[in-house]
Amino acid sequence: MFAITISQRGVTKNRPWPIIAFFDEKTGETKVIFNKELEDRFKNDKSKYQKKFRPFGCYLKRDKIFLATHNWLLHLDNQGKFINSENLRYFDNTHQIIETDKVRCYTNTGHDLIKLIYKNKTKIIDCKKLNETYDSNKDDSHHVNSLCLKDNKIFFCLHNNSKNTKKPSQFFYIDLITDNIEYICEYGLSCHNCEIEGDFLYTLSTDTGCFACINWKTKEIKFEVNLVKWKHYFLRGLQLTDKNFIIGASSSVTPRAEILFVDRDTRKIDKKYYIDNFNTILDIKKFV
Repeated sequence: MFAITISQRGVTKNRPWPIIAFFDEKTGETKVIFNKELEDRFKNDKSKYQKKFRPFGCYLKRDKIFLATHNWLLHLDNQGKFINSENLRYFDNTHQIIETDKVRCYTNTGHDLIKLIYKNKTKIIDCKKLNETYDSNKDDSHHVNSLCLKDNKIFFCLHNNSKNTKKPSQFFYIDLITDNIEYICEYGLSCHNCEIEGDFLYTLSTDTGCFACINWKTKEIKFEVNLVKWKHYFLRGLQLTDKNFIIGASSSVTPRAEILFVDRDTRKIDKKYYIDNFNTILDIKKFV
């Protein structure tokens, strides 16, 4: 079972926005959950810091789902029922989040910031000021969009708006033991996701339609495969299972997004499932 945030890009007027969806890989069915009362609350809140209702980054923690919608963090039960919320003041376009007993981390994507809460300390990382970043100091020019917690390290990706700048995406990690930020490498164009398994980092080069595996210690590319035509599909959302790589493919040519099952051995699309009436996948997380 997977939790997915979805939308129908380009069709938003008078259309309810799903709070979460659940994809069952055994049946291929997707159950979409709406919460009109919660959505209306966001629409009717005219306060200075309130932004529109758009669930994006999600994280699963035992029997709860944490869900970011711009400057709010929503708490849901494992059936998608709203429990409560907390304010992420000044956050904009929050793409991915981490919620564990020890680590809380969020991308403030619209401002190129990462907020990390660890060992009762709060740290704000300005991605514009990292030594390896270059070209622009404007907000959202680096577009930090992905997080992965593994072995006391938080890996993250700077998308870098490659479509407009032609600047490759960049990968880093925060060492939670030493508090240092280490640079890994450049790769791909407008990358999304940075899932870690051992020495390997898996990512999606969205503006080339490619899926890649990089040894994050040696910086060597283990493999790179083209999965889709990038002008037709927007790769975002990646999870690893024993048999497959699960990848989200938002569509610009059909009214439905696709969930791709890529075989680990052949690295080819083994199966695909469609999400009817929703063309965009924002995030995917598997239930453990």
